[in-house]
Amino acid sequence: MKDLYMTLPPFAPDYAGACAVMYELGGLVLIHDASGCTVNYVSFDEPRWHEKAGMVYCSGLTEIDAVMGNDDVLIDKAMRAAEQLHPNFIAYVGSSVPMIVGTDFDGIAAETEARSGIPSFGFECNGIRTYTEGASAAFCALLERFCGEKTESRGTVVLGLLPMDDGDRNTAKEIRKMFPDLRACLCDGCDFEELRTVQNTAECVVVSASGLKAAEVLKKRYGIPYRVGLPLPACTHTHGSVLVIGEDVRAASLAEALGNADALDLFSASGCAKFHTRDEDEIMAIASGYDNVVADPCFKPLVKGNFVSLPSVAVSGGVFAPTVSALDTEAICALLV
Repeated sequence: MKDLYMTLPPFAPDYAGACAVMYELGGLVLIHDASGCTVNYVSFDEPRWHEKAGMVYCSGLTEIDAVMGNDDVLIDKAMRAAEQLHPNFIAYVGSSVPMIVGTDFDGIAAETEARSGIPSFGFECNGIRTYTEGASAAFCALLERFCGEKTESRGTVVLGLLPMDDGDRNTAKEIRKMFPDLRACLCDGCDFEELRTVQNTAECVVVSASGLKAAEVLKKRYGIPYRVGLPLPACTHTHGSVLVIGEDVRAASLAEALGNADALDLFSASGCAKFHTRDEDEIMAIASGYDNVVADPCFKPLVKGNFVSLPSVAVSGGVFAPTVSALDTEAICALLV
């Protein structure tokens, strides 16, 4: 049966992506749920939570609130929290139950802003779409709201860098080192003031599909050019055919660097990768045509050929320790046959 998962776990959902974008920006983020989605996000999809807890909270949605659509309770909770935390903005993030009852997040955000004077956002996430979709919506909303007039053109901005793209926290640090003229890195290692100056960059580099629409927004509003992909060093080893499974831009960048390789994207319907699917049967059929498969360890039961483990938080929630860096193409090549 198509899209029935017998082996793979559920991947990081849209609300996790939206929250990840806002995690370090000093905003009050309220996931509207009964606590399950919030626990899932902070426990499995957000490695930074174990380093420094952010202002991400659960609304504590009750059955009667959900049935009656009692939005005033949610707004009152946000107002009381904002009085103590003094956030740069307030964001309401949806989940599965609010989707079912048709919660008006834009209306809730508008009322909150009118009452508090604090910039407020509503994101109609539902827990069904992928994390890249939620992150993309958050990137665009924040840039459209907080980027002002362009006063200079200097440096590089990295768009779409999120902890769930990788399985190793050092990867984000290494990506930032790739750009000596780095102005900001949205949104892993970025603060609110850096976000407000993104329009003054000379160029954007999109390192995941979640940053693509944001790059298009900046190009349309400010004429800022962008390029897509990670500048990974080409592999010098000789090896058989390779399939890289993961996030679209990351997988495609690694496949290009490895040579004799293709990419399979799990999180979008189109993009840089040759294949786009989350269906287990389709993944097995595609993988059978390659000598090597590079993917999260959760995919190993679906692969008959040589398997190279490359954990991703978006797939396995940080359960597996990384054995090789996603940026070290020579080390990955050494494991190929």
